[in-house]
Amino acid sequence: MREGKTQGFDYYLSKEAIERYREKPPELRLKWLYMGNVLRKSYSKELIETQNKFREGK
Repeated sequence: MREGKTQGFDYYLSKEAIERYREKPPELRLKWLYMGNVLRKSYSKELIETQNKFREGK
């Protein structure tokens, strides 16, 4: 983790977890992204604004 002022959030994935993800077919990975976008569209405007602020570290 970096020292000093940070923004947003950070998390760790092991090399094994990344490798397991890479083994998944591209169609499945795209489906996961699509499903996440569909889910987010159902969120209230206030929740989306809160998430955006969190991502920006505000």
